[in-house]
Amino acid sequence: MLKLSNFLHLKIYRRTFLIYLFVVLFFATILLTMFYNMSISDGLSSYRSVADGRFLQAEQQLSSVTASIDAFFTRLYSGPGSLQDSFFYFFGATPSQYAQSQLASPYHTRDSYLSSCAELVAGSGYTIRHVVYFSNANIVDMEYSPMGYSRYQILSPAKAEELCSSSLSYTKDIHKDSSYIGKVTFLIDLPAALSGLLCPKEGTGACIIMGDRMFYMGDPQYQSMDFRSLAQKTPSTDVVDGPNGRAMYRVEHSERHSYSVVMVAPASTYLADKLAAFTLFSFGFVLAFFLITAIYVRKFSADSKFIKSILYSMSNARSETFLPVDVGNRQDEFADIANHLNSLYSNLETLIHQKYLLTIRQQQAEMQKLSAQLNPHFLYNTLERIRMRALQDGCPSLAQATADLGMVYRNIVKTEPIIPMSEELNITNQYLDLMCFLYDDRLLYHCDLEDELNNIQTPKIWMQPIVENFFKHNFHNDEQLKVIVISGERISSGYRIRFFDNIGELSQEQMIQLNSLFVPNAEESPAGSGMGLRNVYERLHLYYGNRLEMSIKNNKPSGVCIQVTLKDEVKG
Repeated sequence: MLKLSNFLHLKIYRRTFLIYLFVVLFFATILLTMFYNMSISDGLSSYRSVADGRFLQAEQQLSSVTASIDAFFTRLYSGPGSLQDSFFYFFGATPSQYAQSQLASPYHTRDSYLSSCAELVAGSGYTIRHVVYFSNANIVDMEYSPMGYSRYQILSPAKAEELCSSSLSYTKDIHKDSSYIGKVTFLIDLPAALSGLLCPKEGTGACIIMGDRMFYMGDPQYQSMDFRSLAQKTPSTDVVDGPNGRAMYRVEHSERHSYSVVMVAPASTYLADKLAAFTLFSFGFVLAFFLITAIYVRKFSADSKFIKSILYSMSNARSETFLPVDVGNRQDEFADIANHLNSLYSNLETLIHQKYLLTIRQQQAEMQKLSAQLNPHFLYNTLERIRMRALQDGCPSLAQATADLGMVYRNIVKTEPIIPMSEELNITNQYLDLMCFLYDDRLLYHCDLEDELNNIQTPKIWMQPIVENFFKHNFHNDEQLKVIVISGERISSGYRIRFFDNIGELSQEQMIQLNSLFVPNAEESPAGSGMGLRNVYERLHLYYGNRLEMSIKNNKPSGVCIQVTLKDEVKG
């Protein structure tokens, strides 16, 4: 079986495989996350529907109780006078006073308010636990038990307020002869009224929140949860960590009865089926991923093994050992490459002896031809005599210019063809000193090469023709200040040397024409159309090869810039 490392050693496959893994895992994460969130969302939606139904039933239950109270008072005011009289005898009276009033009343054998009220409480399923009567004389509480018993007690205002805040209150104002005489408050026991509706199943729970009070009902396992915080959360339906695992909650707010309820249930009840489907989908996705990856690994490994055989053959070819590549049964592009390589090997020895050696000799001859300069030996003696005569005639500047000219020609003739960059720059400085003599104080120049460039070996006499090009095409014998700057610096890919002045400008056509000369085997241009720069490019290209890049452009805001870039050698 092919090893995974066979193709991971190759950059092209390692990069491709890592991109493949990243893309697949990225989209798999998004897809699975979306599917999981959809599963959770569907479960929450199901629980929300159930919880909303329970809450609606609870609201209807409370509305039924309050409606029965309204109906009772409607009957009280519009019914027989005996029931109404009995109520007003009772309202604000002590038990003894009410008993005496009942005995003295001619209607004491008819409807009694207390018995009618007891029937109302029983009809509510004894969810009405207290009826508190607020009159000008007393605050009376009638407490009812689920067994039908009642207890009468007189309350203080503070005790009455505390009692009313402990349950859901429904209050009816009492009027007699169009005058307000007090109120009656019915206290509804919410846990008793709603427990069976909000917590119909085992394992569910609910907490009713009324102001500072909370009433919990249902499974005790959820009683320790922070329901008050849950009631303030957004969204109102979500999954949280419960005491015994994940739980779902739903928050409902009753505007009509001024309470909030938080219902909880095990998350597994609503998520089990959906998470099972998610797990099955995830397993299928992972299985498909591994199968497809295995196919790619096998294919990449076979290709990488063949590529390594090609690279091995090419590596041996460097030492003139030509090993043909075994193509086998392959019929793809790699096989075409191997066949072309084998064909190349069959002719390579002939090419080495006929083409390569011939090219080397031609380059050497070209280097000698292009670097050759004027070498009239009598010129040195003549220049020396001119310098001495200038000193005798009191012209030291002319004498120095003559000495500089002689030094320039000596460097051209006597220095080696390949010199350090610092010596090449020194020759160019000598030439610029001569130009400063000719232009007086109308010419300034500045040379600044980083130290790292000084020891780089280079063909001699190529900077001076570039600088001379500025004087030939841009500078005129006028009063304008002329500036030439030479700079050299290290860049990320190699070295960059720039020559620029402050006068002149090239048209777009001129730039295109000149830059077309700075490529190998460029067509010859007409005389006077950049032949000097083409000569420089050819000499540098013969020495540096494809490491050389040369270009010319306008130097904003004015002037022309010639840039020479020497790329770093690529180590194989």
